Amino acid sequence: MNRREKKSAPGFSNFGFSTILLAFVMICIVTIAALSLITANSDYKLSQKVAEKNTAYYTAEQQAYETLAEIDQQLAQAYTKALGANSYYKEVENALHSFSSGTYDRATGTFQYSVPIADNQNLEIELLIHYPAEKADAFYEIITWKSVYDEVEIDEGTLDLID
Repeated sequence: MNRREKKSAPGFSNFGFSTILLAFVMICIVTIAALSLITANSDYKLSQKVAEKNTAYYTAEQQAYETLAEIDQQLAQAYTKALGANSYYKEVENALHSFSSGTYDRATGTFQYSVPIADNQNLEIELLIHYPAEKADAFYEIITWKSVYDEVEIDEGTLDLID
């Protein structure tokens, strides 16, 4: 009879522990899935912003190259009209005066122009114009080709939190 009492005595049941373990694992899986979704969404938004900035930059760069091609044509025409270096630089000054987006400095022989990339960012180009010794030589040298951010004023005033 002693054996029957041992068999009929209630023992430790694993039913509650397995349910708690299963619930904990499910909560962990749902949490990891939610974090993965949030991370994927933020990565997608970041990649969209990067793509928009790259597109804006390369569009501005294309415009800068088109302007550079027009400048090259103007310099070639000035070279064919000029009789020497002095008349070439006079022709260059007259030819480059037509570009509203740039300025020519005859003292330094440089021409600067900029192309907007975004609201507060420009692509700035500076060319050194020179008289070619031979017809095959270049009319200019690119000194600067850089992206520049405009300064944004930040109001550093205080906030009145208590009236």
